[in-house]
Formats: sequence, structure tokens, C-alpha cells
Amino acid sequence: MSDKAKKELHNKIIKGLQSNDSNVVKDSIQQLREEGQIQDIVVLFDMLLNNPDQEIEDVILQLFADIKDKNAVQIFVDAIKSEKYLAIRKDLVGICWQSSLDFTPYVSVFTDLLVDSDFETTFEAFTVIENFTGKLEDGKKSSEQNKLKNAIPNARPEVKEMIHECIHILEQF
Repeated sequence: MSDKAKKELHNKIIKGLQSNDSNVVKDSIQQLREEGQIQDIVVLFDMLLNNPDQEIEDVILQLFADIKDKNAVQIFVDAIKSEKYLAIRKDLVGICWQSSLDFTPYVSVFTDLLVDSDFETTFEAFTVIENFTGKLEDGKKSSEQNKLKNAIPNARPEVKEMIHECIHILEQF
């Protein structure tokens, strides 16, 4: 397929995402699986913010969970840290443990979420940390453990046990 044809197909897919017909939108999301570009993830983030259709949300979240491109990690982390995506933060953090991507280098993002988020997001962040597959640098490990230890006195009661457990989990890495 020529570059021009690829661009036309991509534009058609993006236009389909804006359709009022949910079947067209779902088909376009499925086409992104095959023909999409890594930056299309941001378009789907915006759709999650603005689309109340549960079926479409489920299709998008499943696509996110299936992403294998390591370049997506930074895009997800940037969105998680962005206030713009606060309303979908819990879902985005959940994708981080459901996917096969390694978020270990961003341990501080998830320890911050563990300490400073609502309970559901805290639980998702804990699960991400629990599912790390990479190795932490010793300095990073101890600094994150210290951050968590310092957070315990001011932590909400329902979060304290997760923080304690996370300190022990980080020891394994």
C-alpha cells in the first residue's frame, strides 16, 4: 500500500471514530488495531473522556490492554500524570497492569498514585507495582520505599496496609 493510500485509510479511520453510529465507531477502533499509529492512543484517550457509551469504552480499554509497542508506555504515563485525563486515570492505571508492557521505570508515578489518589486508583496503582517485571535500581528502590514510609502517618486507614505491603513488594525488585 502506498503512503498516500495509508494516509487516506488512516484519515478514514479517524473520521469513523467521530461517527454518531456506535457500530461505525467500534469498527474504526478495531481498524486502529491493524492500521493505527502509536499517537492514535491520545485520540482514544480523548474519546474515553467524551464518550459515555460503555461498549465503546470497553472496546477502547481492550485495545489498550493489547498494545505491545513499548513506545506506548511513555504515552500512558504522560496521560496518567496529566490533569486533563483525571476522570479516566483509574482506567489508564488499570491498563498498566493488564497489559504486557513494563512500567517498572516509572515506579515513582505509581507510588505517588498509591499515596495521593482515591481508593480505586490507589488499588490500581498497587496492582501495577505488584505486577512489575523489571529491575529497580537500588537507589530508586530505597528512595521509593522511604517515600512510602514517610507517607504512612498521614495515609488514610484503608490505604495504610497497601503502603506497607508495597514497601515489601519493592524489596523484591
